[in-house]
Amino acid sequence: MGEIENTAMKIIHAYEDYYLDKEKRKILDNLFDRFLSIVDINGQMDIYEATVALSRSHPKEYAELLKALKDESLISD
Repeated sequence: MGEIENTAMKIIHAYEDYYLDKEKRKILDNLFDRFLSIVDINGQMDIYEATVALSRSHPKEYAELLKALKDESLISD
């Protein structure tokens, strides 16, 4: 797996880890709505697929998503 794929897995694990925490889940859902909807207009992709697609087709937004996740301490480097 490459760096993008590993990061996508980190994001999935963060969502699973924080799912029961309503505050953090809301932050994640808002970030996913903001960024992953760029590549998944119909909401049919899973988080992994959408994250990888975002990284490849919209690298600036992907970088913004990662920064936001790190700023909220939802994923680490």
